[in-house]
This record gives sequence, C-alpha cells and structure tokens, in this order.
Amino acid sequence: MSIELPEQESIILKYLDITHYIDTNAPEAQEKREAKYKIGEACKEARDIISDDEAFNEWLWTNIISECSATEIEEVTTNALVAWSKLPEFGTLAQCEIVGFTHISKLLQNKNADMKALVLETIANNDPETAKALIKTILKPTIDFTPIVEDKEKLAITVESVNKLSKEALVALVKAMHQEMIK
Repeated sequence: MSIELPEQESIILKYLDITHYIDTNAPEAQEKREAKYKIGEACKEARDIISDDEAFNEWLWTNIISECSATEIEEVTTNALVAWSKLPEFGTLAQCEIVGFTHISKLLQNKNADMKALVLETIANNDPETAKALIKTILKPTIDFTPIVEDKEKLAITVESVNKLSKEALVALVKAMHQEMIK
C-alpha cells in the first residue's frame, strides 16, 4: 500500500538537501534549523493524513529515505524525521530555537505538559534566558551523589547498579567519588 503525498514529499526532499548538504559551501546553521522546521511541518501534515503508524513509517521509507540514496542527500533516519515533526507541534521556529530542538520531544511528553506551558509563557514574556534556565534545571537536573559516596554501603549498592544509571548520573557519581577521594 503506497500512499501518495507529492507536496509533502517534495518539501521534505527540498529541505533535506539543506539539512544534509555536505560541502564547503554548506548552508549556515540557521538555514539548517529553518529547513528542519519546514521538514517537520511537512512530516506533520503527512502524519495528519496518514494516521496509521505502520503506514506512515512505510511512507517515510518509500518516499523519503529511499529517495535520499538516489540523490546527493546524505541518508536521513525515520527518528530524525519524526523528531522534526514534533517541532511545529511544540510551537514556532523561534520558540523551538530558544528551547533547543533536542528538548522538544521531552517537553511534549504528557508528564511535562505543565513545564511546556511554563516555558512557552516565559518565552512569550520575552524572557528567553529564564526559559533556557528553566529547561536546564528541569530537564537536566543536577544530581548530587555526595551523600551516597560518603556512605560506603550505599556507594557499593550504587556501583553494583551503575549500568542502570543515565550518562548524566554516571558522570555526577564519578565527580562525587573524585571529590571524596581528594578530601
């Protein structure tokens, strides 16, 4: 079952040429962000038309990703396309740039709805620096392992489960252990 969405396909491929252009005359970072947003809009339109997940992924593979290999465009992944489709769902290009494209998916999770509203309100009040600080504080909280490192029993338990820690938590643990060692 092949679904035809020539307008969205054309837009996505046009802007992929900008986002994935590799040369000394490559577009500026701003142009690439704008292109990702435009791709996101076209992917969102296509997703609104193709409501079935499997059919949408098939459309991406058949009409977008497979076309990349036939052109000079470096291949793009479905994950990138789906992530970019979330951008216009979040807000305007300017709002997305303030927040940072990589944070959008997290802010769109149901559990972060209040955070999203607060960030957008802060941006609307022309306070992008406060919005950035909010995002950093809530989405990348500081992890303090000092109490655990000071308690050798808790440290042993934590080290046993180190493979379950996030990258950020692991870095924080190592820093805390280092601080304890140099005391």
